[in-house]
Amino acid sequence: MTPTPPSFRPQRRKNRPGSQGARPLPTAASSKDHSERRSLVDPNRLTPPAPSSPALAPGEKPQVMGGAKDDVAPRQWRVDTGKDGLVHEPLRPLVPTTADQPARKQPPSFAPQRFRKVREGTSPHSTANTPDTHAATRSAPPSYPPRVQHASKAHAHSDPQPDPTRGFPSSPARQARIKPPRRRLRRTTTLLGLAVFSLAVFALWAAFLLWDANANLGRVKALSGAIPTPGTTYLLAGSDSRDDGAIQDGFTDSARTDSIMLVNVAPNGQAVVVTIPRDTFVEIPNYGWDKINSSYALGGESLLVATVEKLTGLTVDHYIQVGMGGVAHIVDALGGVTLCYDGDVSDDPSGLVWNAGCHDADGATALAFSRMRYSDPTGDIGRTLRQRQVISTVVNKAATPASLLNPSRLLRLERAGSSSFTVDESDSIIDVMKLILAFRSAASAGMMGTPPLAALDYLTPTGGMAVLLTNTTAPNFFAALRNGELTPEDFTTLPQ
Repeated sequence: MTPTPPSFRPQRRKNRPGSQGARPLPTAASSKDHSERRSLVDPNRLTPPAPSSPALAPGEKPQVMGGAKDDVAPRQWRVDTGKDGLVHEPLRPLVPTTADQPARKQPPSFAPQRFRKVREGTSPHSTANTPDTHAATRSAPPSYPPRVQHASKAHAHSDPQPDPTRGFPSSPARQARIKPPRRRLRRTTTLLGLAVFSLAVFALWAAFLLWDANANLGRVKALSGAIPTPGTTYLLAGSDSRDDGAIQDGFTDSARTDSIMLVNVAPNGQAVVVTIPRDTFVEIPNYGWDKINSSYALGGESLLVATVEKLTGLTVDHYIQVGMGGVAHIVDALGGVTLCYDGDVSDDPSGLVWNAGCHDADGATALAFSRMRYSDPTGDIGRTLRQRQVISTVVNKAATPASLLNPSRLLRLERAGSSSFTVDESDSIIDVMKLILAFRSAASAGMMGTPPLAALDYLTPTGGMAVLLTNTTAPNFFAALRNGELTPEDFTTLPQ
């Protein structure tokens, strides 16, 4: 029976010898050559003796091991290894390698790591008790990382660029993680540069406006230097001086205060605007009882401040005065404002011509609107209401983005306002801005009005007509003002 040739499909759990030790058995024709070659082998090497071959009769063919053709010399597979596992007689010719005796380098393995790790002396597919005769002659198959799955299609077909940090080509996705594209970097740098440049320009523009406003402010010594009271108190006075030419009514007497507003921020944060009618009957220090606007004519800004402090019990911390001409300039710088009055005015010393309703007013019309009182049946009380309306409208429009983000309009507004304001020597444009913010806070909360009144036509001892406060000086009202406890119901616009 012909022996079974070696299988080219090795079974999985069998240890098959390698091809390094395979050699053909010598035939009768090559016995001489075989003996000569055996003599060249080191006699000290332990090689098992070759099996003896039976003698062949003349013309008889040897038995063929395997599926060899008739014209091929008969050969037989054999592996000659020693006890140490090394292959002996390397000078003998080897048969061609087959599938069960691999001698070429294995392809890359993508198997999980736990299957790629081969124990020393054990085959990955053999049991723990079966030795692996190939462990000493082979190494673990190479392992390569899988392809990046999130790489874009545009980069999938592009040639990988060398990675100088690792020494081997890297994918475009890896390059994107290591170094951002130049276009994105340039765009980020450009946007950052524009932001820094814009902030620098804005800071320079704001610094210039503050410097220019402080340079154009009028200065006067107005504060009394009395002991400060809790909170912050601003005195806003409107001067009816004819020196600036804004008022053309034929009067050339001394200047008086056309409006007096006390803006107080209590310690608890309550902001209140109290309008004191210009004809309010008060006690003027060192001059006795008279109308409050007479204090400005008698002693200027400092005497007006002292009179208000005596009436209210509050120390004035900041003094701001606005000329009548400045009101017209500020309104014109804003492009006009919208004012409302429910009455017709045609013949008034202020020069106002008005139809009942709301209308857009320029600077001259807004000035006449805030000064008109003879055509108003409420007299001086109605005028204080219109003055607060003009100031509130101007402040609200000046705080809109259309005014703040328009450089030309903002510059005109700053020049018109700073040239119209006169402040104490210790004040600056920052104090004017704080006054505007406090005024706006009080207006939004409805904390604006006049003190409670007892009479609008009080007959003074000198025979004149004046406005008399409740209990002459409204002590309870100003006490609540100092404590920050006023409510909108505490204000009175007309006597009952």
